[in-house]
Amino acid sequence: MRRNRHARRGQALVESAFVLLVFLFFCVGTLDFGQYMYFHQALSERARAAARYGSVNWTDRTGIQNVALYNDPAGTVNGATAIIPNLTAAMIAVCLPGDTGCSNPSSTTESRISVTITGYQMLTFNFVFPRSFTNRPIVANIPSEKPVS
Repeated sequence: MRRNRHARRGQALVESAFVLLVFLFFCVGTLDFGQYMYFHQALSERARAAARYGSVNWTDRTGIQNVALYNDPAGTVNGATAIIPNLTAAMIAVCLPGDTGCSNPSSTTESRISVTITGYQMLTFNFVFPRSFTNRPIVANIPSEKPVS
């Protein structure tokens, strides 16, 4: 009888370990997915902000990139720092009205600003699934206020 109780305690410990392991994987996976969603939304907001700035200032290609990077068209001149870690100007492509060779064909035929962010390496926890994850391209298009010739 006494031996049976000890065996049951061991069984409960093993079952608890299995349940806690599954719960731990679920929690870390939820945090990992939440972090991915946060960075995706932050990149989308940066692209939209740059496109909005570009719709009014459609000749300022560097300013559009700086708005995406620093949220300031002047860039680092005013002491601005990058809003999203590891985002660089090389990852931001700006298509202005009339540009040829843009990935967005509508920006060459219409008066549209297109801001594309590509090649951003997501920062993930790497606890459960170690990986290097590159986000899909994020594109923001907006009509410009360029006067029609």
